[in-house]
Amino acid sequence: MKRLYLLLAVVLAAANLRAQSVLESPVSISGKGLLLEEALYQLSDQNGVSLSFSNDILPAHRLDVDIKDKSLAEALDELLAGTPLAFQEVGPQVVIYLSADHKLTISGFLRDANTGERLINASVLEVMSRKGVVSNDYGFYSLTLPAGPAGLIFSYLGYSQEHRQLLLQEDKKLDIYLRPSLTLEPVEVIGERLQASQEQVVSTSTHELSIQQVERLPALAGETDIIRVAHLLPGVQTGTDGVGGLHIRGGDNGQNLIMIDGVPVYNISHAAGIFSVFNTSAVSTARLIKGGFPARFGGRLSSVLDIRTREGNRRSFGLRGDVGLLSGRLTAEGPIVKDKASFLASGRWSFIDWYLQPLTRSFKADKGEDGFVGYRFHDLNAKLNYSLSEKDHLYLSYYSGSDHYSNNGNSSDTLRVQQGSSPAPTFFAFEKNYSDRIRWGNTVGSLRWNHLFNDKLFANLTATYSSLDVGINYYAKDSLVALSGQHTIDRLIDIGNYSSRIADLGLRLDLDYIPSPNHYIRFGANVTRHNFLPGVFAYDLIEKSGNGTVAPQGPKGQEDLIAWEYSAYVEDEARLGPRLVLNLGVHLAAFQVRQKSYLSPQPRILLSWQARQDWKLEAYLSRMQQFVHLLSNSALGLPTEIWVPSTEKAPPQEGWQTGMASVWSLKEGWQLSLEAYAKAMNQLLSYSEGALFLNDWEENITSGRGHAVGLEGMLSKRLGKTTGWVAYGLAYADRQYDLVNNGRVYPYKYDRRHDFKVAFSHQIQDWVEVSASWIYTSGFAFSLPAEQYELVFPEPGTPPITVIDYGRKNAYRMPAYHRLDLGANFHFQTDRIHHTINVGVFNLYNRKNPLYYDLRNRYEEEDGRLVLKKEFVPVSIIPMLPSLNYSIKF
Repeated sequence: MKRLYLLLAVVLAAANLRAQSVLESPVSISGKGLLLEEALYQLSDQNGVSLSFSNDILPAHRLDVDIKDKSLAEALDELLAGTPLAFQEVGPQVVIYLSADHKLTISGFLRDANTGERLINASVLEVMSRKGVVSNDYGFYSLTLPAGPAGLIFSYLGYSQEHRQLLLQEDKKLDIYLRPSLTLEPVEVIGERLQASQEQVVSTSTHELSIQQVERLPALAGETDIIRVAHLLPGVQTGTDGVGGLHIRGGDNGQNLIMIDGVPVYNISHAAGIFSVFNTSAVSTARLIKGGFPARFGGRLSSVLDIRTREGNRRSFGLRGDVGLLSGRLTAEGPIVKDKASFLASGRWSFIDWYLQPLTRSFKADKGEDGFVGYRFHDLNAKLNYSLSEKDHLYLSYYSGSDHYSNNGNSSDTLRVQQGSSPAPTFFAFEKNYSDRIRWGNTVGSLRWNHLFNDKLFANLTATYSSLDVGINYYAKDSLVALSGQHTIDRLIDIGNYSSRIADLGLRLDLDYIPSPNHYIRFGANVTRHNFLPGVFAYDLIEKSGNGTVAPQGPKGQEDLIAWEYSAYVEDEARLGPRLVLNLGVHLAAFQVRQKSYLSPQPRILLSWQARQDWKLEAYLSRMQQFVHLLSNSALGLPTEIWVPSTEKAPPQEGWQTGMASVWSLKEGWQLSLEAYAKAMNQLLSYSEGALFLNDWEENITSGRGHAVGLEGMLSKRLGKTTGWVAYGLAYADRQYDLVNNGRVYPYKYDRRHDFKVAFSHQIQDWVEVSASWIYTSGFAFSLPAEQYELVFPEPGTPPITVIDYGRKNAYRMPAYHRLDLGANFHFQTDRIHHTINVGVFNLYNRKNPLYYDLRNRYEEEDGRLVLKKEFVPVSIIPMLPSLNYSIKF
C-alpha cells in the first residue's frame, strides 16, 4: 500500500513539475527590428517551447528584443506588452489569443439544412456571456463577444439545436444549417438579452404564427389558413365564421397593415372572409403585432401582419400536392443553380363551383327559373432568388389572386287575362332575365436586393407593386308583351358597370446596424405612389316604357387620384443593463394629394425589464397615423368597399396606443402573459347615415373618433409534444361620429365584451397528431328598425318613399358566438414520398351562429282572417362540416 502511495506521489509531482515548467521554464531571445511573429517563432524554436497562435491577430509592428534567462511567462509579458493579446497555458502548450477586453463579431446566416432556405427569427445564444440575438427577416445574425472561448447554441422552433464551441481570435463568419425535428424540443434560454428580444414569443402584443402549428390545428374543410388561426388569438375579432375581416383591439378592418414579403395587400379575403388569400404551402413565417409597434412599421393604426414566403429548396427538387373538399394546391420548388439560386411556384384553386352550381340550379328550378350561382377563386405565388455573392442576394416575389362570383337566371310565363265583357281572353308573355357578375383580385410583386456591407451592417433595397381591382357588371330585363298585337305593354332594361381600383408603386430601403451587443439599430426610408380610382359607376342603358329611354351615361364617380406617401424611420433596441432593454424610435411620414400635404411624426417606445429569469415586465407607447381609408357600405366585408386617400376634406386617421404586460416563464415550456391596453383613435371616416354611395364619396362621409380598452391573458405552450394556448380577452370599444346616431357615442360593432379561445395539438406518435380548438365570444352589436314612415314630396308626380328609423345605433346584440373544431393528421412514408391525411370536423355540435337577421313575412289566422306578421329570422352560413385533405410530398 505504501508503494502505491509513493508511486502516486511521484506521478503527481512529475505532472506538477511539467505544469510549472511550461511557463516557468527559462528562455532567452535577442534581436533587433523583429516582427512580433518572427520573435514568437524564434522564441519557440530556440527554447523548445510550444506556442499556438494565429498570425492574423498579431500586430505588424517591429521591436528590439534582449531577453536572457527569464521565465517564459516574463518573456511573453514583455513581447506582448501594449498589444490586445493575452496567453494561457493549455496542456503542453501556450495559447496566445486576443484578450477578453477585445471584442470580436460572429455573423452569418441561419439556414434549413435540407432546403438551404434562410430561417427568420432564429435564436443565437452565447452561454458563458449570457448574450444572444435573433436572426433578422433574411436569416442574418450578428453577435459581438469578448475574445476567447465561446459556447454557442443555435435554435429555431421545429428544428434540432446546434451547439458550437469556438475560440474567438478574430471576427468570424459562421453560417449554420439546422435540421428539422419531428418534435418541438425544449430550448434552454439563459441570456436576458435573448429573452428580451423574444417578446414576440411570450407577449400578447406580438405573436409568431408557426406554419407547423397552423398545419396541426383543425381546418375548415381541410383548408389550413393563417388568418383563421389568427382568429384564435386574444384581441383579434371577426364576424361570424370569419365574414367581415380582421378587427384588432377595437380597430376597423382597414386599419391592418398586412404584407406579403414586405408589400401591403389591400384585400386578404376569399368568400367574404371565410378563407384568406394566403396559401400555407408558400408561406415561411407570419408575425402579428397588435401593440408596441416598432418604428420601422407605419401606415395603419391597429396591427401589422408580416408574412414571408418561402424561398424554394436550393438543394433538391420537390413537389407537393394537396386536395381538400373545397380546393386543391400544387407546389413545385428546386434549385436553378445548386446552393446558389432556387425557385418556388405554388398555385391554389377552388372546387366550390362543383357544389354550388348544381345546388343553386336545383333551387332556382324549384322557383320556376333557369340559372345558377357560381363562385370560384384562385391564388398563385412565385419566387426566385439568386446569390450573387456571399454578400449579395436577389429576390423576385410575385402573388396574384382573384375571386369570381356570378348569379344569373331567366324565367318566362304566359298570363291569361279576362278583360271586361270580352268573351275572348287576352294573353300576355312575361319574361325576366338577370345577370350579376363580381370580380376582385390582388396583384403583388417585389424585387429585393440584400447586401451585407460588413459583419455589422445589413441593407435591403426593395421595389414594390401592389394593386386591388374590383369590377361589378349587372344586367336586368323585365318585359310584358301582349301576344295578340305583339306590342310591348311594359319593359325595363337596366345595364350597368361599377369599378374601383388602387395601385401602388414603391421603393424602400432598410438597414440593420449592430455596433455592439448593447445596440441593434434599424433605419430606413420609403416612398410610395398611390393611384386611386375610388369607385366609378356607368349606366350603359336604362329603358322604361312610358317614361322614354335614358341614353347611356358616362362614368359617375371619382377622378383618378394620385397621391405620394413618404416615410423615414430610425429605432434602436438598446440594452441599458443586464435586465433592461429599451426600443426607442420615431417614424416620420408625409402625404401629398392634390394641393394638400400632411406631415406626421410618430414616436414609438417599448421598455422591457427582466425582473427575474422567469418574469418580465413590459410597457409601451406608440403613435400611428394612416393616410388611406377603407369606406364600407356593407357589414359583410364585400368588395364594394373602396380605398380612398386622405384629402383636405378627409384628414388622416390618428391613433395612440399604450399598454403594460407581464410575462411569466413557467415549468415545462409553459408561459403566462397578461396585458392591459388603451387606444384612442381620431379622424376615423365613415359614410354618413343616408349617404348615397354612388355619389361623390367626399360629400357623403363623416369624421369621428373611437376608443378601446381591454385586458388580455394567454397561457401558452410552444415546445414539446403538446402545444397550444388558452386565451381570454375583456374588451370595450365605441365610436362617435357627428353625422351618425345623432352625434351620440355608440358601441362599436365588434365591441365584444368577453372573448375566450382554446387551441391545442398533441403528437401521439411520430405519425399521428390530434388537435382541437374552441371559441366563445360575446355577440357583436347591430341595429334593428324601430319604426317606418312615408315621406311625401310636395312636387306633383313624385311618389312617396318609405323611410326606416333604426333608433339608437347598435343597440342590440347577436347571441354569443361559439364553435368547437376537431382535427387529426396522419403521416405515412413510402419510399421517398411523404403522405399526410388530415381529417376533422368543423363546428362539431352544429351551432347555428347567426350572420344577420332577415325580416320575413308570416301569415297567421286571427278571427277568420289572414294577418301579415313580420319577424326577424337569424341567418347562419356554416353548419357542421367534415374536413378532409390529402397531401403528398416528393
